[in-house]
Amino acid sequence: MTTSTRLPGSPDLVAVEAVLRQHLGARSLRLAIVAMSRDDNPKAVVMATQPGARTPVLAVKVALTPGAARSVRAEAAALERLAELDPGLVGGTVPRAVALHDTATGTMLVTTVSHGRPLSVDYHRWHHTGRRRAVEADFDAAAAWLAELHGVAVPPVSEPDCGALLSSRWPDGLGDAAAQVCRDSRERVGELDTGHVTHGDFWCGNILRSGLRVTGVVDWEHTRFGSAPLWDRVRFALAYTLYLDRHTRAGAPVHGHAGLRAGAWGEPVRHLLRGEGWYADRVAAFVTSGPGCELPARTWRDALLVGLGQAAATSDEPDFARAHALLLAEVGS
Repeated sequence: MTTSTRLPGSPDLVAVEAVLRQHLGARSLRLAIVAMSRDDNPKAVVMATQPGARTPVLAVKVALTPGAARSVRAEAAALERLAELDPGLVGGTVPRAVALHDTATGTMLVTTVSHGRPLSVDYHRWHHTGRRRAVEADFDAAAAWLAELHGVAVPPVSEPDCGALLSSRWPDGLGDAAAQVCRDSRERVGELDTGHVTHGDFWCGNILRSGLRVTGVVDWEHTRFGSAPLWDRVRFALAYTLYLDRHTRAGAPVHGHAGLRAGAWGEPVRHLLRGEGWYADRVAAFVTSGPGCELPARTWRDALLVGLGQAAATSDEPDFARAHALLLAEVGS
């Protein structure tokens, strides 16, 4: 049986257990909440493990609001379609959707379990992001996995109009300023190779590794079928850059990144866009190379500006989204 104390805003583990019983029978289970998002439409991930076992047998993503339920359903649909397109699920690195349950306590998606350690754990180790070899290994692992995912071909679709999304989200003038930068940058990037599956939220927190190899990628609710591989690479590079100064006191130099000092939110991105040093060279190469991403080297900065616009337009967290819009308007002026 499962016993738990439910915290405010947390999933009902008794309800989760009842759903799991439909797939695992009457066997004893240990349930653990391993992740909870903090946006306006939070979701929780619960792992089910049999007593005595070291690895979980199933995972359950629980929607805690109606908005979160829409995201969970989108992820279920994406996983099911990806399994149809690639039965091997990118070399077994993608969780397989087992079932989607709509219950009185919320929508729940049951999946198989992806194994490995979150790349975010390594990322936040002392001075990890200041060591060139460690950073290059992270980017190489990401590039190798993305090459496999982007090998899954589908009919191309048109891109969302990021400029229109920005203008409608902030009609106070900020949206129009950010939209203009986004549109100008997108025009300079030029025509892209579409017709690929893209993850849509490819950052360290969603990547699992064993050693230096990606062994799992989770959170597929933003997946697009028919998009351009460039945007997964841009998303990874921007998210990796954003927190380079996380463990450095304000005003102090950031280890391993000459000229970068911890400061206002987004300072590492400002530093990157100035294009100085080994890190900028590595990001530029990462963004403008790889299957479906062969672009002129000069376009890397514009690609990142578009990525800032995409994050501003689509993020569920209002303050996070607005911070990206303000940064885009600033650095693109």
